Amino acid sequence: MAQPIPEPWRKRVITALETGDDKVIAWTPQAFQRWKSETNCAWSYEAHDAIIAALSSPDITGNDTSPQEGQRAVYEFLFSYHPQNGGSPRTMYGKIALKSDGVRILILSAHTAERSSL
Repeated sequence: MAQPIPEPWRKRVITALETGDDKVIAWTPQAFQRWKSETNCAWSYEAHDAIIAALSSPDITGNDTSPQEGQRAVYEFLFSYHPQNGGSPRTMYGKIALKSDGVRILILSAHTAERSSL
């Protein structure tokens, strides 16, 4: 069952996304490919903006998942993506790892949600 995502994690991820810096924000190849294919080649900053909007809400919920080596905490959550070309908004599934340094992140998933809840 989804729980509120802790504010410290949300703030660190938002700060990382706001940099727009590829040295701070990494994507797994599979996550980036799926984002591009399911959003008709939307830019990565569009994912960043949509995720920032979602994580800015203190009411966002998600699931704490098992971090791997080099990761501090990993959360999965749902967010809304509003295509810039005027297409219909979509519910997306996101999963992000905060790296052990507490600064860098790894986007593990950013794709169309397969169900309406976690």
